[in-house]
Amino acid sequence: MKDFLFHKGLRVACMLMACVICFSCGGEDDSVLPPTPTNPTHTTDPTEPVNPSEPTNPTDPVEPADPVDPIGPVENKHRTVILYMAGDNSLSHFLQNDNHTGDIDELLQGASSLDATSLNTNNVLVFIDNAEADFLPTIWRLSLQDGQPVLQVVKQFETDVVSTDPSVIQEVVDFAKENYPAESYGFVYWSHGDGWLPDMISKLRTNSPLRFIGVDQQNGTIKSENAVRTNIADLAKVLGSLGQKFEFVLFDACYMLSMEVAYELRNCTDYLIASPTETPASGAPYDTVLSAMLKDSGVAQDIGKLFYDYYADRYDGSNNNIPSGDNWHGGVAIGVVDCSKLDDLASATSKGLQGVLSLENESLRQDIFNYDRRAYVGLHYYFDMVDLMQALMPSDAFNAWLKAYQDALPYWHSTPKFYASASRWFSLEGTHGLTHYIPKKNDCSASSDIAYRSTSWYKDAGLSQLGW
Repeated sequence: MKDFLFHKGLRVACMLMACVICFSCGGEDDSVLPPTPTNPTHTTDPTEPVNPSEPTNPTDPVEPADPVDPIGPVENKHRTVILYMAGDNSLSHFLQNDNHTGDIDELLQGASSLDATSLNTNNVLVFIDNAEADFLPTIWRLSLQDGQPVLQVVKQFETDVVSTDPSVIQEVVDFAKENYPAESYGFVYWSHGDGWLPDMISKLRTNSPLRFIGVDQQNGTIKSENAVRTNIADLAKVLGSLGQKFEFVLFDACYMLSMEVAYELRNCTDYLIASPTETPASGAPYDTVLSAMLKDSGVAQDIGKLFYDYYADRYDGSNNNIPSGDNWHGGVAIGVVDCSKLDDLASATSKGLQGVLSLENESLRQDIFNYDRRAYVGLHYYFDMVDLMQALMPSDAFNAWLKAYQDALPYWHSTPKFYASASRWFSLEGTHGLTHYIPKKNDCSASSDIAYRSTSWYKDAGLSQLGW
């Protein structure tokens, strides 16, 4: 019999067989974000007159009469960063905990190291939805008062919302653009993540992990029928509505450094930052990367480097040590995609595959490096893209293709090994970063094979030449 468990050391929801050694996430966490006001005011205009109150740290009570930021937006900002924390799921306790090691605590720590100018010339907005039954989704604004970092409520929803619904993400993006305009924008999607496969196909596979970004479990569990996830194509439409490209999109979620995901978002953002495998449970080190998010230039690569360095400094590849969420030493893998180079990479891929006779898909899946070690369900979706193209293309074509690939991935680093939820330690030596799908069946008849043909990457990269 299979039981659903959340492995507290990794940001991934797993279905573990009874014979697999598991680690419980512990009991209920009583430390939560600010209590919900009894009669919250629903407003999209933070400049509306209110009775000002002191801004609040999220560990302090929020005054119920005053959920609106009394400061209001300031025009002509350098950058507005939206941290979209879709936490109505098993990750909710990573937002904040009794040890003050949650991501909200990290964010406040990072803000304390900034000078006043950084936050006065930028906006950092934090949308939070968590799994607490009495918590209403809220948008906070990070600021400094008397030199101390505070989070102030700028919008509170009247009722609970499905945070993974594209219309809700759209509302948050529109709110930020209208009330906190800036020269450039950044977007962080914080949640579970599992690649490119459409949610409606995922739900057909009741015994497998689901492919998505974000989970809102709606008082159920991550595997509930009513749990809602965000399809990547829908996310692309929302982010594309901004009217300009985001400076960066950071997926603080598992398995999102996917060629198919990056290509779908290429017209929405200049850079994409993500991991091709599982992400440590503690996620992005916000106390470290916040300053990079507000920089003038080199933003994405600095975020990637700081993300990597934080975990590389703590890395201990000893097989005798089991990493935990608050003390993660199990390694990391992080890459940065230059989305302006992806059209060229698609052209190089289509050209390099001309005349290629596809190998048997099932053989390729055995031979190509796989970043997804959840082999206990017999499914693999994230294969090393460079290894795959090298296996498919003649050497001259591959060498030309490799230059386009390297241009598209300006930053890629991993520790020598990584600790995965199902397989424990596995080697990342010789890996190249971006992942790519390989059809499950030789005749490409699996539901995921059929869904794959609807992706933009499949069409533009000429993968139909392979009979996929």
